[in-house]
Amino acid sequence: MYIIGIDGGGTKTIGYLSDCNSNILAVAKGGTSNYLSAGIDKTKESLDYVISSLCSVKNITKDDIKLISLGLAGAGREENIKIINNILLDIGIKCKTLINNDAYISLVGAHGKSEGIILISGTGSIALGLNKQKEVFRVGGWGHILGDEGSGYYYGREGLTAIMKSYDGRAKPTSISDKVIKYLNLTHIDDLIQYIYSNINDKSRISNLSKLVIEAAEENDEVAKSIVENGIRELTYMITTLINKMGQHMDISLAGGIFDNSQFMKDVFLDILHRENPKLNVIDKKYDAAIGALIVGWEYNKIKYVEKKIINQIKEVDNYA
Repeated sequence: MYIIGIDGGGTKTIGYLSDCNSNILAVAKGGTSNYLSAGIDKTKESLDYVISSLCSVKNITKDDIKLISLGLAGAGREENIKIINNILLDIGIKCKTLINNDAYISLVGAHGKSEGIILISGTGSIALGLNKQKEVFRVGGWGHILGDEGSGYYYGREGLTAIMKSYDGRAKPTSISDKVIKYLNLTHIDDLIQYIYSNINDKSRISNLSKLVIEAAEENDEVAKSIVENGIRELTYMITTLINKMGQHMDISLAGGIFDNSQFMKDVFLDILHRENPKLNVIDKKYDAAIGALIVGWEYNKIKYVEKKIINQIKEVDNYA
């Protein structure tokens, strides 16, 4: 019998197959499986492709799968879990399933176990903590209307606001203006208005602009530096609030595109965090979220695993993918 761990994201789906002795046997990748944004049909297609691809590598069927552990955006809500379970039934999955939100499996992957704290800053932002008693604590993650401070969307939106204030004369000039106009291949600020409101429902269009704000901050643009520092302070406040909720210090790992793609942002975060609370310890993440999903499955089945073996086996299956 076999176990599958899947990280279903907004842009791609990654799955790993293992046996019941914690040997990682295969990896497969597919398209988006965030049904909230991509729809049920696309989610069904992506999950079926990844699961079927994993089965084909070892010449097994879906009936040979003992358990599937998934992490998907929005999966923390009961009604969403029902929809995901129905999707799995529709593609012929009859085994036991464990469904968690994407932040949960990111935490487990980052720490290599179901314990610790993770701060995610991607398109959105959230801080999640898990103690030894498996109690889950959370701060943020409320979406771009109600929260997502310090996220890619936040930096992109704040950068756009700064452009318009500068254009009006209400704020200092900023290099963000020229960077955004050039990046979007526009000719004038007026064109920016139409672009933004024509894409108002596509969060990624705003979030993608965050890299220009970060670039300007690295180049010492005062306005961009202020935006970045304000966002980072929001993230550090999320962490300290989470620790207060948990009542204990735990190792913190960072994840999401803002940290993964910018050492500058990591450095700013660490500087501000340690100035405010020098006792907090930030560690490098060990594995990705898909391995985190697999570990959740192993722990559920009380399967022991060796971290050194995981690293080597990930390299092996990635080479043959």
